[in-house]
Amino acid sequence: MERLKPYKDRCFPTGAVNLYKYVTNNRDKIDYAEYKKKGYYVGSGAIESGNTVVVQRRCKQAGMKWNKKNAQYMLMLRAKAESGLWASRVQPLITPVAAA
Repeated sequence: MERLKPYKDRCFPTGAVNLYKYVTNNRDKIDYAEYKKKGYYVGSGAIESGNTVVVQRRCKQAGMKWNKKNAQYMLMLRAKAESGLWASRVQPLITPVAAA
């Protein structure tokens, strides 16, 4: 916690997370040794990889321009596809149901 003290009283832009406050409030939930033992990811590598796969490969292609709302919709769909949930979560919403 000593290393985070410089952030204790710092002003942050609206919507930004105060790291000191976050860690202080969630200290009982941060047990990296236990998470590693259970096989959970505790580094940022998986998140960075997800960012590359989901965001960059879809939204940063040549000539593409997105507004915030449409980009969010596209990224939700892309995340479903990359996580293997397309068939179970999205496909039923876009495939017409045959009349009985």
